[in-house]
Amino acid sequence: MSEINTSQLREEVNPVFTTARSCLQITGATGDEDSKKLLGILGFDDLHNAKVSRAVPAEQAKLVKQLVPAFFSQVEVRFAVTNEIIKALGVKNVLDLPCGYTPRGIKLAKSGIKYYGCDLPAVIDEIAPAVKKVIGGNENIRYTAVDATNYDSLKAALGDAEGELFITTEGMLMYFTQNELEEVFTNIRRLLTEYGGRWVTCDSTLMNLQKEIIGAVMGVSPDDGKAFASIGRMAAVAMSDTEQAANLFFDKDIEKVKKFISDMGFEMSVISAGDHLPETMYSLAPLPEDRQKAAREVISKMDFWVLTPKSDAAEVDIREQKEFRAVMKRDGSRLAFGLSGRLDTITATDLLALYRKAEGEGNISSVRVDCSELQYVSSAGLRVLMIMHKSGGGVTLTNVSDGVTEILETTGFLGILKTE
Repeated sequence: MSEINTSQLREEVNPVFTTARSCLQITGATGDEDSKKLLGILGFDDLHNAKVSRAVPAEQAKLVKQLVPAFFSQVEVRFAVTNEIIKALGVKNVLDLPCGYTPRGIKLAKSGIKYYGCDLPAVIDEIAPAVKKVIGGNENIRYTAVDATNYDSLKAALGDAEGELFITTEGMLMYFTQNELEEVFTNIRRLLTEYGGRWVTCDSTLMNLQKEIIGAVMGVSPDDGKAFASIGRMAAVAMSDTEQAANLFFDKDIEKVKKFISDMGFEMSVISAGDHLPETMYSLAPLPEDRQKAAREVISKMDFWVLTPKSDAAEVDIREQKEFRAVMKRDGSRLAFGLSGRLDTITATDLLALYRKAEGEGNISSVRVDCSELQYVSSAGLRVLMIMHKSGGGVTLTNVSDGVTEILETTGFLGILKTE
């Protein structure tokens, strides 16, 4: 049997999105030396040679390329403005969630700011050693694989951190189901209640402006339905295979979003992106001047939300988390698993490794999973269950708790996986 490749398993559990490379490609295009070093170490294309994420006909790929400034400008402004806010606020500790491949940690660590870069295991596998080659040993920088829905993993990532936190989330919240989103909000509020500080994100307002930004870049009115139908098809080609999840943080009704934030125990203030935009936006440089100006005007309307815990909010319900365990038994071609704890980004790889090992030892006709001790399952865990379901003759879940049943129901998996 061939040796199991852990890195490959991690990418199966959590596909590494091509958009995560965009910040590094953009900062590399500005001439930033740290970024160029990281691009070389990681073997990524530079900005102008960036490829679309799927194999498409040449003519369609040419059209998709026209959309690149629209997508990259959103990445550039998130990164640049967040950095300016960190500088303006005199921040001492930054929790970057997700950190991606950006050089932010290098810049902040060199300036004496404690930087905690957190992301999917597959990303951390690459960025941590790459950054070390650039900056060497530096006590101000630390990279850790986390699951944002798992408080213990976030707390462990902070190590011996002291003082207020500045937590930034860029481009992450859109991938969470509603259940996962609520877990993330709860975890961040718990961290900020303990350490003090604030959480800054622009994800919701940026998403609501996306159509306008694309229109400005393409020179098309957002009211032109026919043109935007075509652009929408092009965007679908350019985007990752992982689609945006449906959750309340991205509801088009901004009042519903604000109510959700308040219900989760946060107060909100606003910082305008227009006050912190860089003089030159390199992602827009290939465009004619009139389109550059139009795109900047739209982008300047974006707000960064500053979230802080309400002083009178209800206390966070702290549930004891069991250590994850996956026990497997085999009876001929039938597999039986017993799971306990949380099946999430950090632990799902362990389950997939067990399953891949069993696959290598012979045909699998069915899989039963005892969930009596399973406390939580994230989208990463559901992805592994689906892999097992498709390749192993179907998955049957037994002794499923009400909490896990609710997750299966809201994500549509209750109608796919059998339960007893």
